[in-house]
Amino acid sequence: MEISTVAHAKNNLPKLIHAAEAGDDIRIHRHGKLVAVLVSADRYQQRFNPGEGVFQAIMRWRDKQPGFELSDAEVDSWRDRTPAKESSWD
Repeated sequence: MEISTVAHAKNNLPKLIHAAEAGDDIRIHRHGKLVAVLVSADRYQQRFNPGEGVFQAIMRWRDKQPGFELSDAEVDSWRDRTPAKESSWD
C-alpha cells in the first residue's frame, strides 16, 4: 500500500491512478492524518457493492464450479422461512 500526501497526490495523480489500477491501495494523508484511499474501480465494486446478498453470492459461486450441479430450487430450499418470533418487553 503506497502512502502519499495530498500535495504529492495532486502532482502525481496519473501515476497513482495507474498504481491503483494495478491493485495497489493508495493512502492519502494530510498533516499526518489519513484522509482518503484511492482504489481501483474493480476493488471498490467488490467492497461496496450493495444488493448482493447471501443467496446471490451462493448462486455466483455455484456458477463458477465446473461439474457441480445444484439447481436454483435446491439452493432456494436452504433458506430459513420460519416466521420470526415475536418478543415482548413485558
